[in-house]
Amino acid sequence: MGSLRRRIERTMTQGDGAAHLFSSPFEWVLYACSGVYELAVRLRVCLYDKGFFRQEGLPCKVVSIGNLTVGGTGKTPMVHYVANLLKGIGLEVAVISRGYGGKAQRSGGLVSDGKTTLMGPEASGDEPQLLASKLREIPVFVGKDRCRASRRAVGEFGASVIILDDGFQHLRIERDLDLLLLDSTRPFGNGYCIPRGTLREPVEQMKRATAIVLTRWEETGGPTREQSIIEAFAEGRPIFKCIHVPEALYLGGKEESLDLASLGGRRLFAFSGIGRNESFRETIGELEGDLAGFRGFPDHHQYSHRDLRSIWKRARDLRVDNIITTEKDFVKIHTEIPATPPLLVLTISISFGDNGEHFDSYVRNWALSR
Repeated sequence: MGSLRRRIERTMTQGDGAAHLFSSPFEWVLYACSGVYELAVRLRVCLYDKGFFRQEGLPCKVVSIGNLTVGGTGKTPMVHYVANLLKGIGLEVAVISRGYGGKAQRSGGLVSDGKTTLMGPEASGDEPQLLASKLREIPVFVGKDRCRASRRAVGEFGASVIILDDGFQHLRIERDLDLLLLDSTRPFGNGYCIPRGTLREPVEQMKRATAIVLTRWEETGGPTREQSIIEAFAEGRPIFKCIHVPEALYLGGKEESLDLASLGGRRLFAFSGIGRNESFRETIGELEGDLAGFRGFPDHHQYSHRDLRSIWKRARDLRVDNIITTEKDFVKIHTEIPATPPLLVLTISISFGDNGEHFDSYVRNWALSR
């Protein structure tokens, strides 16, 4: 089963265009499945548009932060950024996540009341756990029934703004602000829907967004084909650009902060289980860490005792100074960290650079004008 999953994942992320479409019978099968999936998505959106499926309104403002593809586009740091921005102008904010991979996904529950974390990562899932550990005075809920979780946030915490984490495809809830995140380096993956590609919806569905945020932005000599497509579907809606930046480095288990520059020259073994493991690897290189080895896991991977023993054994064999991982991975393993080699945890944030005030003003003006 594991080998089949890995083969599908490789196919989903490889190739652009028809030249790579039918290189094997396996890809034919995935392409056919993609067609069925895409048809189902279009039908679902149409049924909501025509009113056959009813959207539910909430007694508060609703911000959705989501993406168009499977994999990491920076939703979690964006939720953190927007939640703090809205809290900073005096609004009562609550975050609602499905809790993917957590045991509480079906039943729902309160991960954090804004002061105390009330649920572990096994129950909440990794991303809600990370948000709960970082957000202060902002409750975090999980649950497949996000309408029920949102109403609970309003009733128990007086939330005036709900942030739907990964909410672009959650059409059941009416939203006032729909922020769609696209990875500027590969906004549409290989151009195909799941399972032949990474698109969760056809590209034209981005027209539902209120605003688009291009993450991992890199300046180019001119507009790329993908950027031209985005601008065409945006139809005058604002398009913002941000980058992911290393924020802090600390010693796992001790919360001892270190200077980011201290990574330079350290011999490291890295591991991660995020949407884009290669981006973590690249970040370590940019910080001039000497990467002796790297192990990538699927997104949302639940680490077993065997996984951790294997990681630390490999690191010792390589005689590294430190093991390093992401903050998202750390919340799932913080109770099982061997003493040597010491574990370093790298945190990532988003930055809009010189355009930060433009984005902040856009969100503030929306929040205060209704």
